[in-house]
Amino acid sequence: MLKMNEPGFWEAFSYVSLLGIVGTAGALILFNRLIQISSPLFASSVTYLIPLVAIIWGVMDGEKINAYQFMGMGIVLGGVWLANRK
Repeated sequence: MLKMNEPGFWEAFSYVSLLGIVGTAGALILFNRLIQISSPLFASSVTYLIPLVAIIWGVMDGEKINAYQFMGMGIVLGGVWLANRK
């Protein structure tokens, strides 16, 4: 349940919002720059690598990887394939 009157709620909310906005804006700027200096095909390969990097990062952090993570990776890669097919 969201309790906006809890102490520190608005401070935490503003930090999370700032992180989301700045992180998204930064990623968008870098991605657009990547497309400018390379080909769109090379830039889209980043999307294919995200699930792999996420799994590796999770394993390095000691997380237990199960079938749900691999199913999610398959869904992401399937969506990218659907979006890029002719």
